[in-house]
Amino acid sequence: MIFAFVVRKFRWLARVPLFPQIFDAALLTATALFSANRLRAIAAVEKAAQRLPGIRLGRHHYGGIGFFYRGKETSHLHGNGLLDCFVGRENRDLLLRTSTGVTAHHVFPRSGWISFFVRSPGDVERALELIQIACAYRVGAE
Repeated sequence: MIFAFVVRKFRWLARVPLFPQIFDAALLTATALFSANRLRAIAAVEKAAQRLPGIRLGRHHYGGIGFFYRGKETSHLHGNGLLDCFVGRENRDLLLRTSTGVTAHHVFPRSGWISFFVRSPGDVERALELIQIACAYRVGAE
């Protein structure tokens, strides 16, 4: 998978101005060309998340769509369908043990971030649940 390879081997490119946004746009373009089902699921997550109370969508500094709750980022969705959510370490450990499809963050595995791939419309509900868990964690952490 090119995303994992680039993130692992060329992490320094994240500091190059606009590179993360261009790379994420390329991921979204590839998703649109080769995986219409995944693209529909990504769009469904964005649309449904906008209806969640207190959620605002914006650009994420490493590309993709950021989900902000009370002005703080809780999650972001990359163009390839990778959803990253900040849930804290205790919640991360619990979700890693009990949730199918949830993995440690792809770059910072020991942090409070988790990753979840939105691959099809069947993943939308779980993605929204994870975003809501991240929002609840933000409220508790304030």
